[in-house]
Amino acid sequence: MLSLKQSKKMTTLVAIISVFALLLVGCAGQAGAPGEPGEIDEWTFATNHEFSVRPDGLPELVQVYDFEFDNVEVMDLGITYGALQENRVSAAMGFGTDGRIAAFDLVNLVDDKNFFPVYNPAPVVRTDVIEQYPELEELMQPVSEALDTDTMIELNRAVDVDDKDVTQVAVDWLNSEGILTGEQVENAGEISVGSKEFTEQLLLGAITIAVLEDAGFDVEDNTNLSGSVVVRESLLNGDVDIYWEYTGTAWLTYLEHEEAITDPVECYEAVKQEDLEKNDLVWLDYAPFNNTYTIMMRQADADALGIESISDLAELINQRQ
Repeated sequence: MLSLKQSKKMTTLVAIISVFALLLVGCAGQAGAPGEPGEIDEWTFATNHEFSVRPDGLPELVQVYDFEFDNVEVMDLGITYGALQENRVSAAMGFGTDGRIAAFDLVNLVDDKNFFPVYNPAPVVRTDVIEQYPELEELMQPVSEALDTDTMIELNRAVDVDDKDVTQVAVDWLNSEGILTGEQVENAGEISVGSKEFTEQLLLGAITIAVLEDAGFDVEDNTNLSGSVVVRESLLNGDVDIYWEYTGTAWLTYLEHEEAITDPVECYEAVKQEDLEKNDLVWLDYAPFNNTYTIMMRQADADALGIESISDLAELINQRQ
């Protein structure tokens, strides 16, 4: 198991490798390279590593929809959007709350077979942490309540499209919501905050750090860890005390269920109960936004080819193979 320091180094390495992968895709003369909308001779799919291997990701997706891409390029998540926008690949995975989708003239294909589960995020802590700091539930509740889909899209867009600083975006939003009070309790305690490595997780981590520091906690920043499994293990082993996780990820990946739950409340309650019983983890209130995985295309290509859903995409690819 990677240490926190090793995990952060691995995140940097993956980003460097991803840049080379993107250059190679571009140099290969990808069939989706500049041309008339819809002129795609070879279907290359861009994905990050995690989606390429996880049970609610690409391997099961192509089985459920019964098709295969001609090529799959694994790269850093942040690069998949640009690769698709610049016609270097034909389709890509993304997240439903990413601000770059609309900004880059991309479109999410309808998951007409309801393959992807719900992914509502919530702060997760160990039982020993919540017993020591019961005020965490009250501190994080207004944050969860305020994070709806439109808000999360705008926060992601501010960082990824407008190139604003993650911490500043987080603090500005908290101030606009009146969540930061400045009423610090002296020596509230020491706590470690974690997050995964993509923008939304970095924002959720920065928001949590700001809220806890505002409440007088001495916060250790362990955000930007490489992947879901690393952050989860860091929580379980005590290196991290609190981080935001998604209900669908916990249900399918950590709790190892095969059937997805598509109702937000049902999924949250099931995960909350089972994770407490099996792992002594407490799920605080979840946010209403659903950052589910999505399959993206360029809007112009989708319009030209009459593709609205993943089934439409699968049918077209199967006809051409």
